[in-house]
Amino acid sequence: MSLARIQQIIRYIEEHYNEDLSIERLEQLSNYSYRNTQRIFKGIFNESIGAFQKRLKLENAYKKLIYTDESISTIAYAVGFDSLQSFSKSFKKQFGHSPSGARDEKTSIFQDFIAGLAVEHQSLHHDIVFLRAQQVFSIGIHTEQYRNREIDQLWADIDTLVAADFSAHYYGIIVDQPLITDRLKCRYEACVDQDPASLLFFPRYIMGGRYLRYIHKGDYHGIMDTYRRIYKESLLQGAYAFDNDPILEHYVKNETNTAHVNDYVTEILIPLQKK
Repeated sequence: MSLARIQQIIRYIEEHYNEDLSIERLEQLSNYSYRNTQRIFKGIFNESIGAFQKRLKLENAYKKLIYTDESISTIAYAVGFDSLQSFSKSFKKQFGHSPSGARDEKTSIFQDFIAGLAVEHQSLHHDIVFLRAQQVFSIGIHTEQYRNREIDQLWADIDTLVAADFSAHYYGIIVDQPLITDRLKCRYEACVDQDPASLLFFPRYIMGGRYLRYIHKGDYHGIMDTYRRIYKESLLQGAYAFDNDPILEHYVKNETNTAHVNDYVTEILIPLQKK
């Protein structure tokens, strides 16, 4: 099965994770029988299509619990469970505590991460921006908790496929919340907004809406400290209600348009809860 077909299957599941998946549609996307599609998917990702879909339901529910003030029953039905009881049972089996416990103790999953903040700085400047929906072209990888060397290697590989284009915009999509998702299953997508005319890239849309924008300056090895400060200042203080859509990184100044890593500028765009 080609990489493009695998990406189409993943995108279909991501877009419909809270619905009954169509076997017929999966067969159309894969060009294989459903049984063979399942076999190939499990061989690549070490989990079945059903397990992947259920994990997306529960992880999106977890993000909603800690990012929003939606009721637990509303969240359960929104992510695709048909009863609060089945949701609570599945959630506790996956994460070891109840949905209400996850919400009550939401700061605990961030405390160890934030504790790694090396030096206290003055508060980060931020503002709220509105992004229009736009098409981009992406290559995705699994990365162990968003390690820099894996992401750097992906962009290095992309540089061999795409000629430097100073007018292009480059984005990273932080698909998962690494403090919730299994560390080996975190997904990252490298995106460019101009068609690179390569079969390795897959078209997708960055969703429009309101985003909380922070600026990270310098190389990417210090970006985790910026995230620690964001969580400490914005999430744990409850100033904003985040959405469970992916966080975006917009590489405004990068190796394609500036010579020195100290001059890199990255916008970290955190989706805000839709009104």
